[in-house]
Amino acid sequence: MHYRSWGDPKKPTILLLHALACHNGWWKWVAPYLEKEFYLVAPDLRGHGLSPWADSYRFEDYAMDIEKLARTFEGPYAIVGHSMGGYVGLKVASRGVCPPSALMIADMKIDSPDEELAGLHKAAQKSGRTYETLQDAVVQYKLLPPKHTAPMDRIEEIAKECYRQLEDGHWRERFDRRALAIEKVESIKLSSQISCPTWIVRANESVVMPAEGAEELTRITNGQLQEMEGACHHLPLEVPEAFATLIRSFMAKLR
Repeated sequence: MHYRSWGDPKKPTILLLHALACHNGWWKWVAPYLEKEFYLVAPDLRGHGLSPWADSYRFEDYAMDIEKLARTFEGPYAIVGHSMGGYVGLKVASRGVCPPSALMIADMKIDSPDEELAGLHKAAQKSGRTYETLQDAVVQYKLLPPKHTAPMDRIEEIAKECYRQLEDGHWRERFDRRALAIEKVESIKLSSQISCPTWIVRANESVVMPAEGAEELTRITNGQLQEMEGACHHLPLEVPEAFATLIRSFMAKLR
């Protein structure tokens, strides 16, 4: 599993897990605010970024990858997961094999309607577009959901890491589109199976995490709920400093 890291490995470890069809570069604007206090490790999930493609993309597969990575750390570790990364963190915590000492879930889906799953499974069967140049690909790159408050320079920077050059010189996304064929999300069920301290973070203009779902997760986990102003979903890109401040506060409460 490919990952990038910031900070001193002797400091408390935080695993930063990205969303579906993203990569670890999403955390580049959060890390500078935390790297002096923590050891930050941001992996590319299987089939994403520079990590290898795989034959299976079950949530359990992602969880086992994270558990394997976590065993290389000395001492406890926390997970901060955004969107699908939050669900993977929830899965790791619920399995109890190598659970985190704390979990922050940021703007994660509560469930997955059948129509939405069908659309993702259909998209997973498509090969994706190719582009003449990397710049052509970057220009066409769009965040999903499309509504956001992230500066364009950040979007362009993460987009440049989303593509790979083919032998014929064209460019295509690195992401394995087969990973879009996700399983049904059952956040409420999983949240009842964890025991570590948990914070739920919701973008105040989120179309991904409904307010009532966030409140229910908070109730079940006996956690804390925080809404992020000025954000629609892509918290690490939209409000990285405020998000980092939340993470620091979360970690401080564990001491």
